[in-house]
Amino acid sequence: MGRKLGNYEVLDEIGRGGMAIVYKARQRSLDRIVAIKELDLKRSASDPRAGDRFELEAKAAASLHHPSIITVHDFWERGKKAYIAMEFVDGLELKEALDVTGALDPRLATQIVIQVCGALQYAHERGIIHRDVKPGNIMLSRKGDVKLADFGIVFVSGTTDLTTTGAIIGTPSYMSPEQIRDEEPGPASDVFSLGVVLYEAVTGSRPFSAQNEVALTHAILRKRPIKPRRLNKRISPRLSRVIMKCLRKKSHKRYATMDEMEAALVKTLPRRTPDAARQIARLVMVAEEPGTQEATIPLEPVRVTSRTRHLLSLSGLVSLAVLFIILIIPPLPWKGDLNSVLVDSQPSRLTIVAYPWAEVILDGKSLGYTPRVAPYQVPSGRHKLVLRNPELGTRTFDLTLKPGGSASVKIDFLEKKR
Repeated sequence: MGRKLGNYEVLDEIGRGGMAIVYKARQRSLDRIVAIKELDLKRSASDPRAGDRFELEAKAAASLHHPSIITVHDFWERGKKAYIAMEFVDGLELKEALDVTGALDPRLATQIVIQVCGALQYAHERGIIHRDVKPGNIMLSRKGDVKLADFGIVFVSGTTDLTTTGAIIGTPSYMSPEQIRDEEPGPASDVFSLGVVLYEAVTGSRPFSAQNEVALTHAILRKRPIKPRRLNKRISPRLSRVIMKCLRKKSHKRYATMDEMEAALVKTLPRRTPDAARQIARLVMVAEEPGTQEATIPLEPVRVTSRTRHLLSLSGLVSLAVLFIILIIPPLPWKGDLNSVLVDSQPSRLTIVAYPWAEVILDGKSLGYTPRVAPYQVPSGRHKLVLRNPELGTRTFDLTLKPGGSASVKIDFLEKKR
């Protein structure tokens, strides 16, 4: 791009939100690659404290020096814009990986979350509550590192809260009940949010979903989520119990600290667990394979994907024969899960919306659960689609999909009850 930002040369735009843009840049004085987050103060005029929070984000993150927290290098303002220069992570967000792969192997998901526990414990010990823990703020690198990012709405103990009283700032799907009630948060609030992340990572489903924000906040405050093990039998009873404890409505009934949550998670892992770094690196590589980009939703989706067997559940020890096959056979586009590769050169895109949720069964094979934003990529031709909700019934559809075309199926299981 060639644009200059002080001592930095912008190389590419790598992310964009409502008020901020993230660039990949080179710091010329030290000849290193960084990420620069740019906040447009003009566009944030409707939120008068956005600039103050942006500065607080920079200062809070800069005060934290932990291997699983993205390092902040610099902060400055120029004109009507503010900037944060930070560590560049060569990889992708956990959110992007889940969009492509669906539910992860429970062991791998647990190992990722354990590293986030360590980062949050470190922050909590310094009086910093993250308040926006979600898959989009957890980075996975090509080297197998896990990094917690975006301290944009942190609460710093002993300081004035810079969020607007009565306003919900954050990502509702991952908010704790006390955040929704606009109460002062503590470590247990991040425990709840990280529990939501882990639930989604091992089931492909968020524990709380609804058609609108009001119904969603009601579900978080009042409704008990489906136990993870009911959605994915590969989740151990012990891990399922740990997740459900994280999601208790009353904060004092959750784990009091991230250390407690981490210790409980460690106990769920078998003695022989594949190396996390190698599996994470493999996950990043697979999620970035050509043909998977269309399945990545750049904005905040509500999605549930396949609970079928994940390639990452295989041991990291690969025989020479398998390695030989991998090297000589060109990659094929990945479907929603990593065990299913579509041979169809022009697969169709199938979007399914079933409220409140349903198991998706195509030609007798389970593809996972709704809600899901990322379309399924399926071979063209005739198919039998079954949407099943054990409590609300079953719907069957006969579909004819054209090569390279798209189709959508929408159903509200509660419609007859209204």
